[in-house]
Amino acid sequence: MIEKVIQLYRNHKDVIPYLFWGVAATIVNLVSFYLLDKYTSLNYVINYSVAWVITVLFAFYTNKYFVFYNQHHSTKEFWYQMATFFAGRFLTFIIGAGILMFGVSILKFDSSLGKNLVNVVQNIVVIILNYFWATLVSFRKKEEQSH
Repeated sequence: MIEKVIQLYRNHKDVIPYLFWGVAATIVNLVSFYLLDKYTSLNYVINYSVAWVITVLFAFYTNKYFVFYNQHHSTKEFWYQMATFFAGRFLTFIIGAGILMFGVSILKFDSSLGKNLVNVVQNIVVIILNYFWATLVSFRKKEEQSH
């Protein structure tokens, strides 16, 4: 049994920290969105946008240092990583906002519970897409980058 667990970890050692920090980022997003929805009179898309900024800043640093163990060797490299990370996250922001607007405005999940449930669904989709972007673009190994 222990051997199977060790082998599972070795086979998926890159995914496990991403899932852990992805769950943490999702919690940051869900809590931020919930608090904004509950304590402000702002539109849910504005709340989603503010929660997104908070979450992406959290995710950039956790992904860079605790998932991909990525060190930058110059200021230019750091800004490249941050810019590509935010660019990818912005693309998934648009997808997530689309899912949220579809669920709330079209499917009428417009109660507080409904908005938060749709937000959970969009987070799952976005986490999967973000993983591929981060591994293929933002934090790929230095020798693979052609910039």
